[in-house]
Amino acid sequence: MGLITKYSASLYAGGSESNLQCNAIINCYNDAQTTPVMTAYFYHEGYFIPPNSKHVDRVNLRYPISEYDHFLDLLRNEKPVFFNYNEKTKVGYIRSGQEPVFELELESHHAENTI
Repeated sequence: MGLITKYSASLYAGGSESNLQCNAIINCYNDAQTTPVMTAYFYHEGYFIPPNSKHVDRVNLRYPISEYDHFLDLLRNEKPVFFNYNEKTKVGYIRSGQEPVFELELESHHAENTI
């Protein structure tokens, strides 16, 4: 399992004539490495999505484009965020660390009481 501390996101434009299958790419980094430790590829609906893979020290996860917003939301709003990949099953994922229940409501309630 690896920790994600930074990311960069790219969205691509192109019609069907461009033969562009991948709509978006998110590169994920940690503090120990300047190259991505994990890259998520997001594909047009209806296109073949290749299997997940690992190349040297980078995991490549592949998703339909419908998952892009959810993936980006997790990176933007959760800390810490981890990724994992099983080379045997080719299953990979990202996940948040443990967080307190009702975190947002507690913050809102605290803000109301301090005004």
